[in-house]
Amino acid sequence: MKAVVEYRGGTFRCDESTRSHILQTARWLTNPDDTPGLLLCGLCGNGKTTLAKAIAWLIVFLTERECGYSNRKMMPLYTAKNICRMCAASEKFKEQYDQYEQLFREPMMIIDDLGEEPREVMVYGMIHTPIIDIISERYASQLMTVITTNLEVDALKEKYGERIYDRFREMLTSIVFENDSYRTGKACNQVEHE
Repeated sequence: MKAVVEYRGGTFRCDESTRSHILQTARWLTNPDDTPGLLLCGLCGNGKTTLAKAIAWLIVFLTERECGYSNRKMMPLYTAKNICRMCAASEKFKEQYDQYEQLFREPMMIIDDLGEEPREVMVYGMIHTPIIDIISERYASQLMTVITTNLEVDALKEKYGERIYDRFREMLTSIVFENDSYRTGKACNQVEHE
């Protein structure tokens, strides 16, 4: 996590909340009987995406060390909005269609900012629900998925429905980030109301 923060030019602060999040993540990563996915939820700016990227970097580092550079495993990060854009663009561009279709089979991936995307997109005159479709497929295949969101439980249920929320509960271990934003030192809802 420190490397991710320093890579973007920031100063890493390992406070009690960050230590707790790292420890919970380490337990999830090292427990072979745990869920295939991780849900990092909480207000904005408190380290969810940074931790998700740190997991991806760790996987690259460990698999490269173990299997060599050419056999290292990647864990790509896609924002939920970009997934919807790929789905919508797939109507006109084969490259986006292929990239979008790969998301359903990607062995490991991060979906960042879940809840910021439109629920539905139109492709070839048909309504698609890209995030629901991908989560359903990844659930069925038990593929490693790390999701970050600013939504609370009730908002997740409302946006994605009871069926998908139930799958979240089964396939994702949740880590709740209750600390203030590292960007401003305040919780997001405090900043918006000032």
